[in-house]
Amino acid sequence: NTYNPLFNRNQAVMQAGGLAGSNSTWGAEGVVSGIYDKLSLSAGYTRFDTDGWRENANQDDKIANIFGQYELTYKTSLQAEYRYRDTQKGDLALRFDPDSFFSNLEEEAKKNSIRFGLRHSFTPGSIFLGSFIYQDNKTDVKNRVEDQEALPGALLIIEPETDIDEDAYSGEVQHLFRSEYINLTSGAGYFNINGEEQINRKVSVFFPPPLTDLSRSAFLPPQKKNLDVNHTNLYLYSYINFPKNVVFTLGASADFFNNDFSEVEDRNQVNPKLGITWNPFEATTLRAATFRVLKRTLITDQTLEPTQVAGFNQFYDDVTSTESWFYGLALDQKFTQNIFGGISASKRDLKVPAPVGDSVFANKRVDWEEHFGRAYFYWTPFRWITLNAEYLYEKYDYTEEFNLGARKVTTHRVPLGLNFFHPSGLTAMLKGTYFDQDGIFLPLLKDRLPENYVSGNDHFWLFDAALSYRLPKRYGLVTVGVRNLFDKEFNYYETDPVNPSYQ
Repeated sequence: NTYNPLFNRNQAVMQAGGLAGSNSTWGAEGVVSGIYDKLSLSAGYTRFDTDGWRENANQDDKIANIFGQYELTYKTSLQAEYRYRDTQKGDLALRFDPDSFFSNLEEEAKKNSIRFGLRHSFTPGSIFLGSFIYQDNKTDVKNRVEDQEALPGALLIIEPETDIDEDAYSGEVQHLFRSEYINLTSGAGYFNINGEEQINRKVSVFFPPPLTDLSRSAFLPPQKKNLDVNHTNLYLYSYINFPKNVVFTLGASADFFNNDFSEVEDRNQVNPKLGITWNPFEATTLRAATFRVLKRTLITDQTLEPTQVAGFNQFYDDVTSTESWFYGLALDQKFTQNIFGGISASKRDLKVPAPVGDSVFANKRVDWEEHFGRAYFYWTPFRWITLNAEYLYEKYDYTEEFNLGARKVTTHRVPLGLNFFHPSGLTAMLKGTYFDQDGIFLPLLKDRLPENYVSGNDHFWLFDAALSYRLPKRYGLVTVGVRNLFDKEFNYYETDPVNPSYQ
């Protein structure tokens, strides 16, 4: 949006971009859009492809999108959107040990979604929103695991394949009320998922000569899991602006989550939402919040419900049906016209549905804890130069019975950045990030027993650098940069394997 005018007129425009890098990395995207009086349309396509930074870290991601909006009257408008996504990837997870990955893991997911939206303004302070979405998702996960320790003198090969097929329908309505002292956001939604997960396993045992004739292969009985879910939610958020320098967030939501596969994952609960944003001085902002959340299914994550309370994020990519309590406190301070800083701390208590043993069904809930801390400092000493420093703290405490490959993880990160902006359009960036991480990790193919967990620690610096040139007349931007400038090798556990921060 840096290169768009503030107001648009009747016209057709195109935006395009591309990237190329090492490890056979490339990407491209293009969007064609147009406005004609009360009608606006856009169509876009993007693709990202890479061989990855190690064996079997390849990715191929394709997205196509068509969007349209029509203004029936100055009070009423309609939206429609179609989106297609096809993702193929290997094993992208970082499990601290660089050699701890599945060399034969393959995952492909295809997803179609159709969305219709309605907006009607009764008055400037009373607005109605409606949304209907249909989605279908097909995921296929294949793997081949070789374990020589399980059978001394022989090779045990397990080849599991997981097929997931889901269809989801969701409908939501929301009302926005705005006045001088109080704003209200209320709504309701219904989500229906019809799906099935099937796991097929082929087990093979290969003996060396002279026992080769004893080698055998067999298919285990398939494990099936019904993924049908009915989920209804209601919510009301009130934002009270009284006194003048305080905004109180008072609200609640209710979730009725029922499925056909596990009573442990069934959940009917009320979720309080409490928050406060206070400006005791013009340049000072204090924020605090506590709230409860129920994690909905991934296929129905898109929602009209407010995603933040007092500036703190509500929704995380947890295991479906996870119940979590959040507690957060933050201070943001503007010291001078060009110096900003702040600090925040938060904690999450989670009750996670977990399978125990070889079952694919969740049959108990386990307790997890997550702690976060952040401090930041931004300074613009001159018009052409900006400096930034941050400190990020994460601590995860999981159970031995069920975790994502780690029992405990504590991470300290210190990003330091320098940016140079010249009026000619030239920009330079240098960023160095210090890491210190330690934890208790579970190697692949090991049972979740105390004696199989191993401790690990690593601390290191990573540097990124880039040069950019802004073309005149909003024609675009050209950037040449390097991530991990000095090609540093490191051990690191990524707590969010779906959206890794570092690779």
